[in-house]
Amino acid sequence: MTINDRNRKKQLDASVEGLFEGRITRRAFVRRATAAGISAALLSDVLALHGKAFAAAGPSAKVLEKIKQEGGELAVYNWEEYIHPDTIPNFEEEFGVEVIFDTYPGNEHLLAKLQAGGARYDVVFPTHNFVPIHIGQGLLEPLDLENIPDLGNSMSRFLDTSFDPGNTYSVPYLWGMTALGHNTKYTEGDPNVDSWALMFESGPERYSGKLAFTDEREEVIATALAYLGYSINSRNKKELLEAGDLLIATKPHVKAFYPGADMTKALITEDIIVGHEWNGEVVKAHRKNPDVEWLLPKEGGTAWFDNMAIVKGAPHKFTAEIFINYMLRPEVASANSDEGGYATANQKAVDTVVSAEMAQNPAIYPTAKELARLEFLAVLSDDILPIYDDIWTRLLGA
Repeated sequence: MTINDRNRKKQLDASVEGLFEGRITRRAFVRRATAAGISAALLSDVLALHGKAFAAAGPSAKVLEKIKQEGGELAVYNWEEYIHPDTIPNFEEEFGVEVIFDTYPGNEHLLAKLQAGGARYDVVFPTHNFVPIHIGQGLLEPLDLENIPDLGNSMSRFLDTSFDPGNTYSVPYLWGMTALGHNTKYTEGDPNVDSWALMFESGPERYSGKLAFTDEREEVIATALAYLGYSINSRNKKELLEAGDLLIATKPHVKAFYPGADMTKALITEDIIVGHEWNGEVVKAHRKNPDVEWLLPKEGGTAWFDNMAIVKGAPHKFTAEIFINYMLRPEVASANSDEGGYATANQKAVDTVVSAEMAQNPAIYPTAKELARLEFLAVLSDDILPIYDDIWTRLLGA
């Protein structure tokens, strides 16, 4: 063994000791190990062992017994492609729980499922502007925060909100933006490439039949409001109708209103050149097709955050709360963020685990300047709902 090898081994030993004793963070360990020339395979093995050691100190006999008394089962209803593939199996193994995991493509689907009674789920993931609708209709169970001690890992901006004071019903999960994904192979040189005009002006002229929207009503109407220079949360009837007319005029050039992650595939295959989409889906599309890029137009876009909540009458409420707390572990939150391509609402994860590559990607974590151009979607009041319903009905029927 050379002197350099011995020095590297000494550096690695010291870093591993610091990691397992909690004196340095996982991110600091990765930085030190990489600088010492440690291989990616060895680094991965050490981090995996650390994760298992952390989990080993997890569930007490009392917790495991209560889970067993509830039946040792859990039913989770989440968005598509919105969780790391190891998250559920690791939870099952650690807590002795059999998880039924189903997915839905959008908020309206989730709301309709719960309103109809449907299958009995325990944990669901509604977006922030839908949480008060769920609460108002009695669809959610109040949380026992004693069973969710890691709630404090969350970013303060997503806690104790006006629609859920004290986080009585919801816990923040991932957050993101909705704007545009576009294929630079075709949009290069387009003078509107920094604006919603890429959709509403260049779209009909250059990309007809290659345009797409999500199928989320509020998000779609917000695009036209932003292009027209209005607030995405405008409650002015004249402005809303103007936005509706613009969307209807654009409709003949639109290939589809895609549910869930379907547009990701369309961007990858280049069936779509310009698409109104969630940033994480664009990030995932870019991984498969580097020509696909995220665009936050100069006029701004929408922001949102999804939440974990428990369905009213859930048969496995205690297990659901244990699951939510498990999801708040920094390494779990970071893995879910990386898989989904969205920012985590877990501050401790950002501080200690999230990779620099993720944290410095403005398509995932917007800069302060970009954040200032985003508006979080507000809850629709009862008096404005008929206008949205009318615009949406006319748009889909056009």
